[in-house]
Amino acid sequence: MASGSDCAAKELRHLSLEAVDEANTRKRKKDSCSRGAVNKRTRAGLQEKKVQMSVHTLCSAEGSISGFSRIETRSQRQLKALKEHTASNTLPERGKSASFTFSNYFIPVVKSVMPLPELDWADPKEVWAIMLQKDRKYCRDPLYFRRHSFLQPRMRAILLDWLTEVCEVYRLHRETYYLALDFVDRYLSIKHDIAKQRLQLVGTTALFIAAKIEEIYPPKLSEFAYVTDGACTENEILEEELLMLKGLNWNLSPLTVNSWLNIYLQLSCLASKNINTSNFNIPNYPQQQFVQVTQLLDLCILDVGSLQFSYSILAASAVSHMLPVNVEQATGHTWEELLPCIQWMKSFAQVTAEKGVATLRSFEQVLREDAHNIQTHAVDLASLDKAQALQSSYRSAATENRSTSPVIESFNPLTPPSSTKKPVVSSVLMIE
Repeated sequence: MASGSDCAAKELRHLSLEAVDEANTRKRKKDSCSRGAVNKRTRAGLQEKKVQMSVHTLCSAEGSISGFSRIETRSQRQLKALKEHTASNTLPERGKSASFTFSNYFIPVVKSVMPLPELDWADPKEVWAIMLQKDRKYCRDPLYFRRHSFLQPRMRAILLDWLTEVCEVYRLHRETYYLALDFVDRYLSIKHDIAKQRLQLVGTTALFIAAKIEEIYPPKLSEFAYVTDGACTENEILEEELLMLKGLNWNLSPLTVNSWLNIYLQLSCLASKNINTSNFNIPNYPQQQFVQVTQLLDLCILDVGSLQFSYSILAASAVSHMLPVNVEQATGHTWEELLPCIQWMKSFAQVTAEKGVATLRSFEQVLREDAHNIQTHAVDLASLDKAQALQSSYRSAATENRSTSPVIESFNPLTPPSSTKKPVVSSVLMIE
């Protein structure tokens, strides 16, 4: 009995020792795992701190594009780029660092020529940049007649000719007419398959909107419906007005051809007259010059080919045809930029010159100094037909000249004769 109890006691002690050893082993493993986790977290924290320090260094470096806290909106970047491009054309000195924005490379470069004088009421560089930005923003599709299977370019000319007559009857300003013209072209550029019966409604609605924007006392809605002779009702004009405003996205303030012409003529007077720049917005040019150039523009604008040129290019080309001024100095455009439009406008300028100088008309209840701003029906569709026929003859003559140009024979390089067939030349120099 004693020996059995001794054996049981020994086994119990052995088991207790094994349990204690196993507990100690688990404790050591747990301690080592906890120390490893602490070390791992410590290493991760140090690595994250190093990354943050490097990112902070990169973001604070000059010329970096990785600073997310300094990301600007698209409109802010465009305005900033326009100011930077128009401010100066000088490059930074070699050896000095310069800050660059990556998105600036995808913004159209603004022309460096800025013809505006120093103004005491605004920054001329900022004003010129906004003008150029508007000239790019309010663009028309020169091929928008492909969207409308029921319309023809001749219908557009008839519509504009009729709008000119309406403007003259109600003594509307030229700016009102050219605003309506811009609304019609941009509206047709985004629509599809406008019926020809609806084209007069589109033109009437555009003139109705432009008159409310530009005129102090615009004609009433009933008067616009009356001039259509029953073709358009008042409700149809109001419904079309909502559709047009929505289609144009309420972008109703373009810099029209008339506005560019006023600026160019004012700039052309700076070289010949001492004009106070504080009164730069007051016209100082002769009214007869303005009427003479607008006569050409009124004729050119009837042709659908005018859609391929911007408003600033059209106005500058008309000035170059009608007035003896330094076009590059007055407009900021180079001859290379104006040459395609000048050549296209050649036939229209010839027809305008044959028709004679336009006279300045007077209107009741219109001041004499404002008479040149009233839109008149100075050109007609017959003049347009004559100019287009002359333009076709110019194009045919240019094609014939290219076809009858001398043909240059193909060049075949001469093959030198073999050494056995070369003539024997004496190596002795004969001196007489």
